[in-house]
Amino acid sequence: MSTDLSFLLNNNVRVVPGVSQAVAVSVDGLLLAFTDGLNRDAAERLAAVASGLNSLINGAAQELNAGGVRGNITDTDRGYLILTSLNRGASLLVLTRRDADLAYVTAELDRFAEQVGDTQLNPSFAAAAAGAR
Repeated sequence: MSTDLSFLLNNNVRVVPGVSQAVAVSVDGLLLAFTDGLNRDAAERLAAVASGLNSLINGAAQELNAGGVRGNITDTDRGYLILTSLNRGASLLVLTRRDADLAYVTAELDRFAEQVGDTQLNPSFAAAAAGAR
């Protein structure tokens, strides 16, 4: 688990109105970071969900010749689950409130992806994060 990535993720959640929780997940489903409002067990389960969802959506897009998937927004009773692609196949699963400005939130998630870059999301980083558990 990266302290730097967790710091960036928590900071992003604090400054983007309407965002309440988030997990960052490596391409192979490993939990890279999670926000303070989640406990480790919940974050691990959400990482598995995010990885599976990312795989299913990408599989459907491939079957439909739709090109690469940049993200997905799922409407829930209490808000929105936003799955967005980061670099190197990593992803970010975010929960927002119903009153969140989705255009602003998704723009900030794109900015977060650029800020994080490949350094903290490459396979060797994911392996190191897994070893730190």
